[in-house]
Amino acid sequence: MKRMMALAALVVLTAACATTGGGAGAAKAGNGLPLSLAGDDGAQKGLGPLADPVLPESKCGMLLWTLEGARPAAIFRFVSGGEAEINFSGRPVILSLAEFSGASGYGVYEKQRFTSAEGLQMEITARFGLEFNNGAYLEKGLIRITDSAGWSMVAPTAGIAGCR
Repeated sequence: MKRMMALAALVVLTAACATTGGGAGAAKAGNGLPLSLAGDDGAQKGLGPLADPVLPESKCGMLLWTLEGARPAAIFRFVSGGEAEINFSGRPVILSLAEFSGASGYGVYEKQRFTSAEGLQMEITARFGLEFNNGAYLEKGLIRITDSAGWSMVAPTAGIAGCR
């Protein structure tokens, strides 16, 4: 069963890495206006699927996903030595790495904290799991997002750290 899961995840990674793209949304992201987890109507906002969930060619980094209904959806991308990207309430947001600790591989750490110009802070924790060619699975992941007003949300994740 573990081999089947590993093969399925590798197929997902290969398909994602084979896609070309330069993060078209990234150029439009980050106008510096504060983002809030609470909407005007009191409804909570949150993470959505990324428009371009791939690592650039010849780069290392991390992709994380969570379930959206019954299907996995890529919600976080980090390019080692560069920036991270999320889709927050339908809008691409660029984040910068602020702190990191723990075990590392492929330019990724077990605990990382990111910040955005819009006032979001994101803490990501994950454990390195089974390794594969040019990467490793990330298990028991958790994303915690806090806005400038102190509101926060938590989402479970899984993913990969690797190089393309």
